[in-house]
Amino acid sequence: MKKQIAYIILILFGFTNCSKTDYFGEVNTETSDYIPGKGVFIVNEGNYTAGNASISFYNFYTHKVYNSIFYNQNKRPLGDVAVSMNIINGLAYIVVNNSGKIEVVNPLDFNSIKTISGFASPRFILAVNTQKAYVSDLRSPFVSIINLETNTISGSIQCGKSTDKMIKVGKLVFVCNWSEYYVHQPNNTIMVINTETDQLIDSIVLGKEPNSMVVDKNNKLWVLSSGGYNNEMFPELNCINTNSLQIEKTLTFQSKYLSPEGLCSNKTADSLFYINNHIYKMSVNDNQLPISPIIYKNYHLFYALAMDPGNNELYISDAIDYNQNGFVFRYATNGMGLDSARMGIIPGFFCFN
Repeated sequence: MKKQIAYIILILFGFTNCSKTDYFGEVNTETSDYIPGKGVFIVNEGNYTAGNASISFYNFYTHKVYNSIFYNQNKRPLGDVAVSMNIINGLAYIVVNNSGKIEVVNPLDFNSIKTISGFASPRFILAVNTQKAYVSDLRSPFVSIINLETNTISGSIQCGKSTDKMIKVGKLVFVCNWSEYYVHQPNNTIMVINTETDQLIDSIVLGKEPNSMVVDKNNKLWVLSSGGYNNEMFPELNCINTNSLQIEKTLTFQSKYLSPEGLCSNKTADSLFYINNHIYKMSVNDNQLPISPIIYKNYHLFYALAMDPGNNELYISDAIDYNQNGFVFRYATNGMGLDSARMGIIPGFFCFN
């Protein structure tokens, strides 16, 4: 996502007037044993070309954070720039972007099962059914098809543009066309794939650089667009009818120099949340964007946002200066801070187990 490198933050941690009791619990070092269970995996991107990506895990039952669990279990680095992770058919699929691979691991012990290679620059993996998954790619004009029984690339879907975030609604998969850097086509569309035929069937033109999507309680697709890396257009939040594929509502931000991202929804899918420096909340019935945030960033650099679907709590990462280990904060949906803990370098994605 578009990120502006911030000034070096002098105070590294905390809510207003917080103390060390605001941690999730004991923050285990990489020598600690990983204890599986219900919780959330945090994908730490690491620095580009440094090969220092990692995975952390917060266990809801032990209230402890386990860092560097892939390295600790497999005695080798995860790779260069881990972007996302998904649990499919009981296995964890970790997408490592600049290494051009997906690491498949057993989430019970985090031992490696297989490495799927052959991608140019993979971004996200989405299960279509129990037999196949789609993988988006930053540098290729197609979506790769994965055979989940063999964990191999079995084909591709030509899109003509680079692909990024994906979401499934019925037999359709909606795909963000987020970047135009490597595949030089306008990055202002949501592409529509028929999962029964594995064919691109339509595209929807909206704001430039769509970066995140959710489906609400009415089965409407909400798409957040930043307006472009160079602030070419005004950012937008669009509501799309998933049956007619028509845009029903467009909410436009007031400045080209904003960079909203990280759209997510609550458990009942009637409220939306997103990052725009601060954290904002709105109803799916609203016809205008919220004016005041529910969570102020203060001295933090909010980088990623997700909703725990089980506990209905917000998880927000702080990349700090993009070089040191970042933090993850847990909030109630009313904006009340709950606790926080230190993770790896650039915590950028949450995978709830």
